[in-house]
Amino acid sequence: MTQEGHQLNAATLQARARSRRQRHIRRQRSSALSVNLTPMIDVTFLLLIFFLVTTTFEKPEGLFAANLPRDSGLSSLALPISPIVVRLTAEGDGCRICIDNFTRVPASFGDLADFLKNVQGNPGFDDQTPVVIIAEDTLAWDHVVGCWNAAVRASCKNIAFGTE
Repeated sequence: MTQEGHQLNAATLQARARSRRQRHIRRQRSSALSVNLTPMIDVTFLLLIFFLVTTTFEKPEGLFAANLPRDSGLSSLALPISPIVVRLTAEGDGCRICIDNFTRVPASFGDLADFLKNVQGNPGFDDQTPVVIIAEDTLAWDHVVGCWNAAVRASCKNIAFGTE
């Protein structure tokens, strides 16, 4: 083959390779622009069917029938809730227990638990009656915890700490 034939062959091969590259680039560009939406639509419908099947519909609360007892005309007055205030003061190594509006003074935390249990049986007092514990700043923490435990042993449900 002559030199011209070689150059012609080389030029032809380069032109063919160039046209192949251009076709390949055009194919890549056209495939990158198209998005296959079929799987996304399938998943959307599957989720819609799942949520429709698993959802439970209930009546709103406002539509429930209310069967209230009939009042016979007697009015019942709620007794005012007056808290039981337990005051703890330091006395030597121990503490002194005082209860506001009561004359009996418990000597120990065991007596306090019995006292609170007995008070719950009186009119106007129950296990929901607030018990407020007020302790001096100088009092040992053990005595405050002992008072709290006595109120818990007496089945008091509403126990709180107070300040003067």
